[in-house]
Amino acid sequence: MEIRPADSEDRQRVETLARDSFRTSYALSPQQIDTIIENEFDDETLADRLEDPDATVLVAEHAAGDTEEVQGFVDVAIGTERTIRWLHVDPEARGEGIATALLDRLRKDDEKPLVARVLEDAVEGGEFLEDFGLESDGNDQMSFGNEEFAVAVFTEGDGTEDANEPSVPVPPSVTVDGTDRPVEQDETIPGRDAPFFPTYAGEDHTDPYGYFCSNCGSTDVAADGLDRIECAECGNLHRADEWDDSYL
Repeated sequence: MEIRPADSEDRQRVETLARDSFRTSYALSPQQIDTIIENEFDDETLADRLEDPDATVLVAEHAAGDTEEVQGFVDVAIGTERTIRWLHVDPEARGEGIATALLDRLRKDDEKPLVARVLEDAVEGGEFLEDFGLESDGNDQMSFGNEEFAVAVFTEGDGTEDANEPSVPVPPSVTVDGTDRPVEQDETIPGRDAPFFPTYAGEDHTDPYGYFCSNCGSTDVAADGLDRIECAECGNLHRADEWDDSYL
């Protein structure tokens, strides 16, 4: 695998990788994907990024059949910190260490701390960054076109919270709609900010009811068909187990 600075001939491939990655691994509508591509990955914008002295764009060339092909890239803004703006890998080449190689190169080339800003609609990325040593450090917003997108921020060093520990006491039961619901205190489901704990309809713990968010203490927690769990009160989020670094 070769990691090198991107050049002008890589622009079309970078756009294709970004589009394929958004389609495969982001909970975005086709219209939202088009908006981001038009604002971030069109030919003129990529040309400006490649010429910007305060930007680094690296690509990873890796075997694709009998040839070497660009199968991943990282776009970084350089300041007092290095902010990872985009990190994408060809969905067909995930699990081959491409994203890890790109980040290893970033760390080798510069000792400035790394920061990453990841769209919360990504069904990958956050857990990989945490495995790579970055920590969840709050939330922000980004605008593309006229649309706002929620962003999760990851930093090197101490984050604002330890996502493995509850931020509030976990009770043996919670009252939901006037009824006591037992909380399974020994079963944790990892969240971005703090764990979730299952709640049950009855004391026998056989009929799942919902979830308790140990970041804020709310039971206003929703789960979707992709096994993503999100607290409506504080935004704490669990991504399904399959959305891990095997994708990268």
